[in-house]
Amino acid sequence: MSKQQPQRIPISSLQELLESGIRIDGIQPFVFPNFAVLHRVNSNQVIKGMFSMNVPYRVDDFRFLFFHQGNVRIVANLLEVEVSGGTIGFMGNGGIVQFEDISPSVEVSGIVLKGDFLNVVMNGHLPNALNGSVRNFYVKVKENEMEIVERMIVTMRMILEDADCNSKSVASLLAAAINYICSLYERYGNCHRETQTRVQDMFKKFIVLVNEHGSRHHTLDFYADRLCVTKRYLGTLVHKVSGVKAKEWIDRAIITDAKVALKHSDISVSQLSEELRFPTPSFFCKFFKRMTGTTPAGYRSE
Repeated sequence: MSKQQPQRIPISSLQELLESGIRIDGIQPFVFPNFAVLHRVNSNQVIKGMFSMNVPYRVDDFRFLFFHQGNVRIVANLLEVEVSGGTIGFMGNGGIVQFEDISPSVEVSGIVLKGDFLNVVMNGHLPNALNGSVRNFYVKVKENEMEIVERMIVTMRMILEDADCNSKSVASLLAAAINYICSLYERYGNCHRETQTRVQDMFKKFIVLVNEHGSRHHTLDFYADRLCVTKRYLGTLVHKVSGVKAKEWIDRAIITDAKVALKHSDISVSQLSEELRFPTPSFFCKFFKRMTGTTPAGYRSE
């Protein structure tokens, strides 16, 4: 794999895992250039076969995951998330995920699509949940709702196993499944949002902005301006909601992007320092060591 760009998690990486000879418990996934369908695979084996634990990776497509059993703890776009059976999850293109802990019994189904293919499948009409305003979500659903999703997955597999399968049939099923998943998010996600206070809503908007701009804008003033509040108010609000200072959230975003680049590209520390808008490489190295306990070069060689 080329190391000219930070490593992403393309669909092809799943195909490479299957071709490597690693045995995956459960039903073997269908993997194509533009999409993949997984049904009740041992996610522990898939994840540990493809990634290192506690290392950030950038998602290169749209992923819908259905957790049947087991537990997974991840950091998704800076926020820690614990997922268990009966949960439907979504990770959008460009998101950053870090796997923290996975139970051996994790069983997952899923649909993975490239961005351009998603637009084709949805005929250019993306549900509100996929219009870019939501980078990821995880919602608990009812048992019968999870069963409906699984039946869609099974039907897709049956069509794909047919040598004379009609691609339009698969696309229609993909669209139906995605629309249904997004309707579940609207149902349960909206219920959750209605219970949020204004400060919690603003905190989430702050985190979205930090994920998007943190590597380029290091001061709280930028985010306060974007949210139309004072710097002092935003700092107080963020600390009250999360227990973490606003500047620390920004620093975490910078460190996450730096770790991705150091582990998955051949960019020099000097170039990385410039890309992350530090005044000097020395200043960047001191910042990195203060945040991680090691130097950029030391982290890269771990």
